[in-house]
Amino acid sequence: MTAPVYITSAAAWIPPAESAREAVAEGKYAAEDFEVNKMLCLPVVADETSVPDMAAYAARRALDRAAHVVGGRLDALVHASVYHQGRDYCWTSGPYIQRELGITGAFAVNVQQLSNGGMVAMDLAVSQLQAGRGTSALVTTSDRFCLPGMDRWRGAYGIVVGDGATAMVLSTAGGFARIHAIASYTDASLEPLHRGNHPFTTSPQPKVDDLRAPKKSYLAKVGKESVMQRAEVALQDIVRSVLDKTGHKLDDFAKILMPNMGHGLMTAQFLEPLGITADRSLMDWGRYTGHLGAGDLLAGVARVVEKKLIREGDLVLLVSAGGGYSLTVAVLEIESVPEWPEATTDFALPADVTE
Repeated sequence: MTAPVYITSAAAWIPPAESAREAVAEGKYAAEDFEVNKMLCLPVVADETSVPDMAAYAARRALDRAAHVVGGRLDALVHASVYHQGRDYCWTSGPYIQRELGITGAFAVNVQQLSNGGMVAMDLAVSQLQAGRGTSALVTTSDRFCLPGMDRWRGAYGIVVGDGATAMVLSTAGGFARIHAIASYTDASLEPLHRGNHPFTTSPQPKVDDLRAPKKSYLAKVGKESVMQRAEVALQDIVRSVLDKTGHKLDDFAKILMPNMGHGLMTAQFLEPLGITADRSLMDWGRYTGHLGAGDLLAGVARVVEKKLIREGDLVLLVSAGGGYSLTVAVLEIESVPEWPEATTDFALPADVTE
């Protein structure tokens, strides 16, 4: 019998936001995208703060919140990201984060699974703990999207990206939420969506990444209906599989957390296939954060606790997706609601935006 695994803490580090309306006025953001996505602003790192240091900031907050359970012991650190971590070659940011935190006796590893990276990292960490290969683990994410490599306002269809970092401590010794099930799945038939049809390169290319080009070429080849149908089937299959393991139905969940994407894409990719409404999610909060790279779901867990959006006994469903096409789903039961005085998921909003 595997040991139960708990979420002991979660936290975020999110910089002040820039206005979407101002981005439209300045020609950075297409007006039609603004209307469809319904994103009001995006958090943007304005100084020289490095991406792995952002993860360390969030991790310290999460570790402080978990100190009463795990103390200073961690057996694994799994770091996920979407974009550039500060070095181009032959370096991984996970061990840097471990060193900055002063963690010894742990194994650090990086995960690159695009938008699903944080949840894949969580799945891997849970598997380690369930297998008896440790009693506690730290999951972190961090991303900073900026030119010349990434245009945050004109990236992928239906997605604008915000900067930020997240962290989550998992433990077999206890926590506020028990993880009843977690599973990941890949429908590799949709892999070309993020690759495109141009030849493979032999080194990174010094130009702005056009995230729409691969999708555009693949949609032109197979049709939008084919892509949406396969994505819908994959989502419904993995959700059904996880809920079959726990014996729950979608109606049982107080909250269903999903990636922070544009509202049009969220409706087509998640709400309609699952038959759920936006009020059960954090889509309203997502209008301020945009897509936090690999960290949307970890930030969401911190958010529902910090803002007391859940109660003891509530069930929470985590549903994540990313390139590949990969999906991860987890079922949480809230066993207590911690009192965390600091709201790490709050951040400064631009003058033209109010909550």
